[in-house]
Amino acid sequence: MRTRDYSAFLNEVSRSAQNKSFPLRVMFELTYRCNFFCRHCYIPLSYRKKPELKTKKVYAILDELAKIGCLYLGFTGGEPFLRKDILPILGYAGKKGFITTVYTNGSLIDARTARILAGLKPGKIDITIPAISRLSFEKITGLKGSQQKVFRAIRELKKNRIPLGFKTCVLQENQGEIAKIKRFCRSLGAGHRLDNILSRRIDGSSEPYLCRGKIIENPARGGDLCP
Repeated sequence: MRTRDYSAFLNEVSRSAQNKSFPLRVMFELTYRCNFFCRHCYIPLSYRKKPELKTKKVYAILDELAKIGCLYLGFTGGEPFLRKDILPILGYAGKKGFITTVYTNGSLIDARTARILAGLKPGKIDITIPAISRLSFEKITGLKGSQQKVFRAIRELKKNRIPLGFKTCVLQENQGEIAKIKRFCRSLGAGHRLDNILSRRIDGSSEPYLCRGKIIENPARGGDLCP
């Protein structure tokens, strides 16, 4: 079997996408629902009641994306794992040849789900880590027990050798924990993205701006890396 350098292949695909004007990367918002209540979120609470695409409609869209040449597919929300059909959707995307990333808060991924994900072989599970300490974590998410659930999910995903990525928004509640978050991600050999840009809500509300924090230089080290 002939093999090709991945960088050369990616460059060729990227040029083709540009020349033929088709989307190489697509972000698919599967739901507005979420089990967290983060004040900085761009999705208003009222949107959580909006109807979602049926499974067959999602499949039809994936068929169209595959047909036009899309390669990288990100599933996001809301919280994608609130959909009962998220695993079948990921399985269908895999059969279509997409390289998938699931953007999630991670709290709904248990041991069984992690084992199934390992079989589906997503490109990456990308988890938002709002903080390290339980107090800051739960103050941001607005949900008791959320910190324990997310870090338990991370352990299960790591145990099943599923590629991980992490991101954090810089907020008033977590600005003193950014260094600890980064060290935790490095301890797992995973990448971490830091975002200090917040967006207005879809309905135009500027409330998320009130949550903006500052990146503190050289914060004190110490504390547990993994709760």
